[in-house]
Amino acid sequence: MSDDTKEFEVGYGKPPKATRFKKGRSGNPKGRPKASKNVGSMLEEVFFRKIPITENGSRREVTMLEAILRQLVNGAVKGEMRSIDRVLKLLPAVQEARAAELAGSEGASAADPGSDLAALEVLADMFGSDPDQLFASIQGGIDDECPEF
Repeated sequence: MSDDTKEFEVGYGKPPKATRFKKGRSGNPKGRPKASKNVGSMLEEVFFRKIPITENGSRREVTMLEAILRQLVNGAVKGEMRSIDRVLKLLPAVQEARAAELAGSEGASAADPGSDLAALEVLADMFGSDPDQLFASIQGGIDDECPEF
């Protein structure tokens, strides 16, 4: 190359300056890959997904967790002993949550993590598991251990 033009050398790993970076085009078009989900985020995604139900002839959407609890209560009303047992085990947690809601209605938060944790402990007891192991990822506790099912 001559010294009077002073052009950039083009070759392997050295594209022409005019084609290097286009305006409005990202250098990383696919972006960062999505991270894998942990058990807590998967449970949250599944339980709080909206599904349609028909109740008294009208159709509406409720969360999956609400639909499960409705089915549990409906089974108890029909006389299914397993459902009755589970509903009765959940009853103290429901009563505590309701009492806390009535007592703290003058400006406290509607969601009480303590009552939620009590309900989760009752559910863990129903399934014969240790609440700390079953809900470790939700509580941000144990990292590498996985509950055995």
